[in-house]
Amino acid sequence: MPIRQADINRYGAPIYFEREGQITVRTGPSSGRTLDAKKIPLDGRRYICAGKIILKGGLQLRANFEIRTDTFDFLDRETVRVHIKDEDAWYKIDEPELWSILEKEMDEELPYTWLPDKPLDYHVDGPYPMDFYERK
Repeated sequence: MPIRQADINRYGAPIYFEREGQITVRTGPSSGRTLDAKKIPLDGRRYICAGKIILKGGLQLRANFEIRTDTFDFLDRETVRVHIKDEDAWYKIDEPELWSILEKEMDEELPYTWLPDKPLDYHVDGPYPMDFYERK
C-alpha cells in the first residue's frame, strides 16, 4: 500500500522520508541523527538515504532506502520505497500498483541498480546492483 504525503500530513503519522542529499544514521530501532558527511562511511552502521533506483530499462526513480555497512550486500531491499511525483506517494518496489502507474512490467525492469545521493566510501563507484535473488 502506498504512503501518500496527504495522509501523513492529515493524520500526523510518524513517517518521514529523506529529501535529496539527506542521510540519517540509525542510533536505535526508531531513532537516528543526521549525518553531515561527503561520503557514507563503511563503519558497520545502518543509514537511511535519499537516492535513486534505476530500472533495467533506464527509468530513474527518486527513492529512500537503508544501507547496511556491516555487509557488502549494502542495500536492505525490504526498505526500498520510490516516490511517484504525480501521486505524491511512496511505493514499495514490489507493489503491483506502482508497476501499473509506471505502465511497465516488473519482470522486465528487474534487476534494478541503486545509487545514494551521497557516495559510499567504497572503492567501487555506483550505481550498485540490486543483487536480486529469486526465491523458490
